[in-house]
Amino acid sequence: MSFSARFPFWLMVAAALVSEAAMGAPWLIAADSEHIEGGRPFRLQVAKPGSVAEWPSSLALTLGSAEGKKRVSLRLVDEASPEAARRTYEGVVPAEIHGMVRAELADNNSNPVLLAGTRQDALTRMATETRPQGPDTRGRTPPQDTPEPALSANEPMYFVVGARNGANARFQLSFKYRLFDEEGILVRHAPWLKNFHFGYTQTSLWDLGAASKPFHDTSYRPSLFWQWRGEERGGWPRAWRAGYEHESNGKDGANSRSIDTLFVQPIWVSGSEDETRFVFAPKFYGYLDKTDNPDIPTYRGYADWYFRYGREKGWLATALLRRGTGGYGGAQLDLSYPLREPVFSRVGGFLHFQLFSGYGESLLDYNLRRDTQVRVGLSIVR
Repeated sequence: MSFSARFPFWLMVAAALVSEAAMGAPWLIAADSEHIEGGRPFRLQVAKPGSVAEWPSSLALTLGSAEGKKRVSLRLVDEASPEAARRTYEGVVPAEIHGMVRAELADNNSNPVLLAGTRQDALTRMATETRPQGPDTRGRTPPQDTPEPALSANEPMYFVVGARNGANARFQLSFKYRLFDEEGILVRHAPWLKNFHFGYTQTSLWDLGAASKPFHDTSYRPSLFWQWRGEERGGWPRAWRAGYEHESNGKDGANSRSIDTLFVQPIWVSGSEDETRFVFAPKFYGYLDKTDNPDIPTYRGYADWYFRYGREKGWLATALLRRGTGGYGGAQLDLSYPLREPVFSRVGGFLHFQLFSGYGESLLDYNLRRDTQVRVGLSIVR
């Protein structure tokens, strides 16, 4: 016997009315976008039941994901009349929310909405202003300060190919890892460990034009450093890095190259992720050991001058400039454009152009000037 045969239709309607009376007439919610990002604002369009006379100034939302349920406060942001059929509410996504997310009002009966959540990368968080929660002068809610994921992007990751003096390629892999849990027992007893990172970057030059296609040179750069946010008052940087870095090419004999440095890197950022943004991040260093190449400051100097300009969802240009104490120098320019919707800021698929001119494209050739190289390829982090 079917359910409808055992329970007449009028009885089911009555049960629904009783349920609605008990829970309250349903509210309707819809998201402006099916994608949300940890630490970033998001908006909902809300329609209230006719039985509710006035629009509340705030609503509570529940976001459920694999990390559990989080309660988020939403505030009314539009200026529509009280009689409007729907209004716009805005809140900030908790940093840990990611994956498939179910959203519904916490204190009112509403329909659920399914969203796709992603975590924010480290550079975006460092570029996010730490300001009191509330609207800015343009009526928008500024992002909250959010914790950094343990494993995150560091320097760009790319594979590019050129044809000057025979086919050749250059590729780079890079990541950083926060060594201690922010909520762990060690950090509670020694807070200075909170921002302690291990970083690793590997850059290779590959001679595709030679018979056996050998690698011309590879530099390995492990590092240990602290990374923390700045006050950004009176022109101070938004973020800082400071620590130790080793760089070597893993060879012996006459081709051995190796340096150890202590560095400090202030990071200034102008603009937000959704706008054209300018980043200036010079890296200043002193040499602890340069036995294999004692004259390297003559060609490399004591600073890397790094610039980044463009839109995260459009064209983006970066430049790395070096000038040694002997007047020698080198410059690397990179230009990239998204080929797909980014997974999250800085990470996705990008068409990548690269130009290098001057001394020291590789650690092996720190004192040699090669022909200007122009390469094109793909990057997944830029």
